[in-house]
Amino acid sequence: MTEDAAAPPPPPRPATTTTAPAARAPGPAWAEPWIELAPLIVLAVTTVVLSWVYAPLFRGELAGDDNTFHFAEVARIGRAIHAGDLDWWNPSANGGFATGYYYQLVPAAVPGLFAALFGHPLLWFQLGAFIPLVLVPVAAYRGLRVMGATPWPAVAGAIAIAFSTSPSKWGGGVNGVFLVGLYTQAWALCAFPLAFGHGARWLAHGQGLASAVGWGVLVGLCHPVAGVALGGALALTVVPMTITVRPRWSPAVRLVALGALLLVASAAAWLPVLVDYAGFGGFPARVKGEDGPGFRVLGAWLLDGYLVDAWRWPVISIAALVALPVGLALHRRPYLGWLAIATLGLGLVLGVGRSLKTEDDLFPAIRVLGPLQITIALLVGAIVVEVALWGLRMVERRRYAPEAQVGIGVALGLIAIALVAPVVGPMRARVRVATDFPAIHRAELDPLRRVMRAAGPGRFQVRGVENHWFMMLPYIYDDRPALAAFGGAALQSSPNFVYLQAGPSATTAAWIYDAPLVLTTHERGKEIGGELLTETAHFELRQLPSPGLVGPVAVTGALPAGKKAMRAAVKAWQASDEPMANHVLAHAGYPATGPTPDGEVTASWRDGSSIGADLVVRATTTFVIRESWHPRWRVTIDGRPAPIRRVSPDMIAVDVEPGQHRLLAHFHRPRWTWLLWLLIPLAIAAQPTVRAIRRRRQAA
Repeated sequence: MTEDAAAPPPPPRPATTTTAPAARAPGPAWAEPWIELAPLIVLAVTTVVLSWVYAPLFRGELAGDDNTFHFAEVARIGRAIHAGDLDWWNPSANGGFATGYYYQLVPAAVPGLFAALFGHPLLWFQLGAFIPLVLVPVAAYRGLRVMGATPWPAVAGAIAIAFSTSPSKWGGGVNGVFLVGLYTQAWALCAFPLAFGHGARWLAHGQGLASAVGWGVLVGLCHPVAGVALGGALALTVVPMTITVRPRWSPAVRLVALGALLLVASAAAWLPVLVDYAGFGGFPARVKGEDGPGFRVLGAWLLDGYLVDAWRWPVISIAALVALPVGLALHRRPYLGWLAIATLGLGLVLGVGRSLKTEDDLFPAIRVLGPLQITIALLVGAIVVEVALWGLRMVERRRYAPEAQVGIGVALGLIAIALVAPVVGPMRARVRVATDFPAIHRAELDPLRRVMRAAGPGRFQVRGVENHWFMMLPYIYDDRPALAAFGGAALQSSPNFVYLQAGPSATTAAWIYDAPLVLTTHERGKEIGGELLTETAHFELRQLPSPGLVGPVAVTGALPAGKKAMRAAVKAWQASDEPMANHVLAHAGYPATGPTPDGEVTASWRDGSSIGADLVVRATTTFVIRESWHPRWRVTIDGRPAPIRRVSPDMIAVDVEPGQHRLLAHFHRPRWTWLLWLLIPLAIAAQPTVRAIRRRRQAA
């Protein structure tokens, strides 16, 4: 950033000084204010239409599997804040996981905070989905204006992005949110145009670093892949900027400065991953297609409208084929070139995504689809109107100018109608909640939940009732943890996901994971067995034997080192008779044998991020705590710290000497993980602070 001291003063804000809009034919004085406000009026109408489209989500629990898992995090955060628990251990799935310890915390924490203050977590979660979906055009408009677009091209980009639709469940908008439940991605994609706009302005003109950092870090903290996509897109814009900006090396230097500040500001998301990676579950079982479509399929998607034109003729998709080279060629409208090259780069990532896989598969290339849809829509919407404005300037002094202007305006109106009209109805129809699916029999869950509340402690399983509402609502409303969640943050945050995904039997799962309650169908009930607690017209609630949350075990061997070999060995152990005999295996690096168990648990309980048990021990015994292992668990016996074992599948265990004891385990989220969030305002304030110091030195 040192070149700014010697460089000439930066140009005025591009949003207000770029090429003037086309001249208008003289009109009555009363019309002038309305003509000036017309773009904002169109933007407001677009926002109102989207509000109507997405209003049905307030009728109940949102559709989309991952939505309910994120809803569970909102409920857990709300309860934790209300109780003064800042450690946020979440037992709701896969043996438990640390909510927001690794990333994606912001979209859950904001509604969770309001739920803690005012109750009603469902309402705040609904608002958490509604607001980013509705505000996308506002963000798009502002992002384009910051990049240098005049009002009408900015409005066109806003309309295009608001009504870009894809049948893919991995993209942005209505399908991404209500098919698979990409709630956190909706937050990231709403902020993406603002982050790209402010970032590009900083790279090109050296203005607005604080805004670029603030919006950029918000994108990354809401969804890490969107943050990576943003960084890559901005890095590519340096190429055309070096052609139009002097000195030529300034954009590259500014890119380094922005990247460094974004890295520092986002440390709360990535540093805990590096420090405590041993407790990170990773992505051992990606859904088919998450590695990206490849170039051939991507090309077909563009030609047939799959990328952005569901439910209509491929209006935007076909225009994109023309807009890409035109945008790169229009040096007088540099922001179009920035969007064009960002689009090409994001498309390249989708094409090569299958070559980006790692052991934990941390980068699903298909998640770049959402940012790609944004850049395509912004580019096409803006370039269509820029071409129309060029046409207006060409004819403004012709005697047929009024007729030509009307014709161009009508053409733009028809394009907008062709873009919006076919998709508004289908978009609203896609906004669905639990009661929109009669086949799941949502009303039958409530009497089952009442019996679950009165039953003994332990997790519950869902067998043959494969919908996410039955999996998660008992935890959200009644604090009854579910056994498994195959999506959302629970997947990557729990090291036990890979073993539950392998599908142990109901009896085995009940014993290993303390999940005695089984919510199932009549057809599956007799096969599962156990005690029938209650039944409804379509479902049964059964109870299987379980040793409880804490229990004695014998450590009979060791697991091999190396993640792949270890996981294979745990799966083999889980499928054997050893778990039912309370025989466990030690993870590499922990004692491979243990004493013969001779003790019992007289009481056990769960309290927020803590687990407790009263023990009677006749000879030294290893007790397992059936909760996911994490390096931040701490265990005390009668108030004295005790060494922790790590045993199969991936749980906590501790050796206890003879006598009567109280065991307490607590997940301690390190305070430095919270202090890292203070780096965000520090990074945002970096440029203003440097400028203030320079001014003081110059004044002295």
